[in-house]
Amino acid sequence: MSSRTEDTGYVDVLMYHSISSEPGPTSIPVSTFREQMQSLSDCGCTVVPFSRFAAWQRREVSLPARAVMLTFDDGFADFADAAFPILDAHGYTATVFLPTGRLGGREDWYGANAQPRPLMSWPTVKDLAARGIDFGGHSVTHADLTRLSAADLNREVALSQAHIAEQLGKAPTTFAPPYGHVNPSVLREVALHAEVSAGTELGRADRGSSPTDTPRIEMHYFRQGRLWRAYLNNRAGWYLRSRQLARALRTKILARVSGAAPLTPLPKA
Repeated sequence: MSSRTEDTGYVDVLMYHSISSEPGPTSIPVSTFREQMQSLSDCGCTVVPFSRFAAWQRREVSLPARAVMLTFDDGFADFADAAFPILDAHGYTATVFLPTGRLGGREDWYGANAQPRPLMSWPTVKDLAARGIDFGGHSVTHADLTRLSAADLNREVALSQAHIAEQLGKAPTTFAPPYGHVNPSVLREVALHAEVSAGTELGRADRGSSPTDTPRIEMHYFRQGRLWRAYLNNRAGWYLRSRQLARALRTKILARVSGAAPLTPLPKA
């Protein structure tokens, strides 16, 4: 793939959680992640900060034709131990979304692994920030924001951003609601505290995407190196569409069974 510089009008925002061999769909092995990052390099992609998304939507900045933004939910310790050395070797940046009230501990929320994975500490966050990694809020307690009172919703969003500002000396501009769950109240609250927020809708982001619920590419679906390289070379659009349809169908079925949207939209192989 060429490394053209003209703006194509869309950007792939990649979604990761844990870079480890732990079980479950939110973990990707280190070897797979290394191969995915090498494929970005080989295909002429340019990694740009997620914090530039809103300015790009306003046409204040342009992006390369194959711009990619890297995001990591939950602030797992393996980002520092496993993911960052690989990113650093390529000169790539990333945005990590932090459940700020849980740092230094282990995941303890709905959907967590049976063997809880450790989270980064604030000293580690500060060190990574000094080395070019961006951080945004992911609530204080990893709560489902759609189930909270107005006061608790404000606390989870505003305090999460305030924690990061206090620790890093600058206000964060990014956010990601846990589980990707949003409603009008959540979107309004997030817009008060962040310029851009990452969602879990599967797809490429463009200038028409909601800046408070930005679509992302769930990298669980691209663990096969051959398929990931085909996607980067624009030869796997069919696969993305098939995953989008499968996800939509699964969500509809679960909603009918439960009478409400499923709590955790985890990907399925």
